Amino acid sequence: MLVSSAKGQLFQNILLRLDPQRILNAMDSTDSWKFWKLNKDTDQAKNIENLKDTIHRDFQVSFLPFLGTNRKLSGNVVNDYSLNILGGYSAGTEKAELGGLFNLNRGNVGKFQAAGLFNFNGGGIQGVQLAGLLNMNLRESKGLQTAGLVNFNLRDVDGVQLSTILNSTGGNLHGLQASVLANYTHRDVEGTQLALLFNGARKVKGSQIALFNYSDSIQGIPFGLISIVKKGYHKIELSADEVMPLNVSLRTGTRSFYNILLGGIRPDDTNVNTYTFGYGIGSSPRLGKKTYLNVELSSQQLTRGNLAAINLITRFYLGFEYQITRYVGVFAGPSINWRLYDESYDFHPETFTYTSPKLLSEHSFAANNLADQFWIGGRFGVRFF
Repeated sequence: MLVSSAKGQLFQNILLRLDPQRILNAMDSTDSWKFWKLNKDTDQAKNIENLKDTIHRDFQVSFLPFLGTNRKLSGNVVNDYSLNILGGYSAGTEKAELGGLFNLNRGNVGKFQAAGLFNFNGGGIQGVQLAGLLNMNLRESKGLQTAGLVNFNLRDVDGVQLSTILNSTGGNLHGLQASVLANYTHRDVEGTQLALLFNGARKVKGSQIALFNYSDSIQGIPFGLISIVKKGYHKIELSADEVMPLNVSLRTGTRSFYNILLGGIRPDDTNVNTYTFGYGIGSSPRLGKKTYLNVELSSQQLTRGNLAAINLITRFYLGFEYQITRYVGVFAGPSINWRLYDESYDFHPETFTYTSPKLLSEHSFAANNLADQFWIGGRFGVRFF
């Protein structure tokens, strides 16, 4: 169960209130016998409850838990090799285990484990773990985990996790998490998180690559549409340029690499205002005690409120920022601008209404109904936070 702390802070104060021993005890409790069509008075239940020592065997084969060569002692035996036709249950596996549907181990698994549906281990694994749907380990894991849906580890992971839906680690990650959907590490990452949608961690030493990234702090670069670093770079900007007299943008990430969400408005003489919206990336290395260099690339659509045709202005900006106070800074600098638009559309807003920069070049691509323009411009403004 995920429970937010009293401080209410995002992610870093989420507590994983999962006790491995309680989960393991629940697996061995009398309630679980209902699943196995057993009751607390069976020999299997009594063996698990009363026998504290484990038995070692070279090999076992099971059709289902307790229906195999280890029979009523299945939960008390650690096997070197284990073959489960449908599924099996043991105290642990030293070397390799195969399950047609599932593998259940009260303790650790070494070297190799594979199941058609899921693997569940009360301990950890050192080696390779493969499952069609789910891998779950309650202790530290080292090696490779691959699951069709989800990999879940309650403690540290040293190695690689691969899945389509989610990789989750309750401790630290040293290595790689790669998922089609999302990755989450409750504590610190030393390595890489790679996903299409979301990556989350506390402290990151490495990189996060996804549409959305979150971390408390990062030594490295978060690549994504939106990257939120709690102890990172967050700025709200008010600015003007040669096209728009009022622009508002949000910058978030780190000074080495941040994302820009931007929009602008220009009141025109007509009844319809001109708007702009877009996205960009940038970097802001320190030059001095209070001065920074801004290197940014952005693209924005210029429109009167509809998206009937392409009218993109792509801008490379190189500017300087001076931090007046801790939370207020001013900036200015030149830009190189390239406008690409559909020349067959007759209702584009005027590009320039209150300035008249000189066009460096202008071309028409009649075959595609496109045209472009180049000019030198500039931007200045103020940043907060």
